[in-house]
Amino acid sequence: MLCICCAFSAHAQELMPVSPDAKSLGMGGLTMTTIGASHTLYDNPAMAAFSTSPLQISSSYYKQNDYDFYSVSGTGRFGQRNFSHIGWRQYLREKGNNDKALDLGYSRRIGAEWGIGIVARYTHLKRPDAQADALAFDLCGAWSHPLENVGTYSTLRVGAKIADIGGYFNHSDYVLPVNCTAGIALDTFLTDAHEITVGTDFGYYFNPAAVRGFQWSIGAEYNLMQFVQLRAGYHYGERSDYYPKYASVGAGIRFLHLRLDFAYLFAAKETLFHNTYSFSFGLDF
Repeated sequence: MLCICCAFSAHAQELMPVSPDAKSLGMGGLTMTTIGASHTLYDNPAMAAFSTSPLQISSSYYKQNDYDFYSVSGTGRFGQRNFSHIGWRQYLREKGNNDKALDLGYSRRIGAEWGIGIVARYTHLKRPDAQADALAFDLCGAWSHPLENVGTYSTLRVGAKIADIGGYFNHSDYVLPVNCTAGIALDTFLTDAHEITVGTDFGYYFNPAAVRGFQWSIGAEYNLMQFVQLRAGYHYGERSDYYPKYASVGAGIRFLHLRLDFAYLFAAKETLFHNTYSFSFGLDF
């Protein structure tokens, strides 16, 4: 995923993965089990297999201090079980950074409870003193199971993804942040009008050694009449210089085909995520 910057070598400034989707960010950065998010492609494309929308178009703006992050993506169903995904992301900074990424994905529903997906990504990094190009891919899976004896109309979801497998062309000081994340979430209706979702993600960065470490997210969403959503979460990062701790809040509105979401992160002043927020807008057909 095109990412938020942080320096982890003496020669290169690399990018760390953060989903631009305001729904995910509002729940502490949950990405593996979210349904109805603005950017399934950047979270877990396999979860699209359980979406009721045959076509989704989304755009997000993500702001972190003097960094601006723009993204647009689309997901479409063809046949009964197949989904295609496309996305464009651009990352800008006043000092001259202009990084871009193009993502193409495919996911498929297998049976009633399983989904799988794959994403290919081309990334172009443009810095004042260097340029680099990379190819990478992600592999992901999802499982969704109704729970008959837990709450009302409850569903248990599990998702996992291995991301950024690949590398840069030619010789480069940049290294892709290879990582693996898995998550679990529970949806349940308190009444016909009140739905609660709780979930957690666990992730680990394997490469490069400078950012190797563990991440954990926990989040919740309250959904009123499928119209208004309130969210909160917490994210723990083992390496505070690269993926720091933060709390988050968010809100969303669903009206006819329209989606609007907002998230804000509460992080320490000296960390990367201080004064960070995201807006997401989308249409479901």
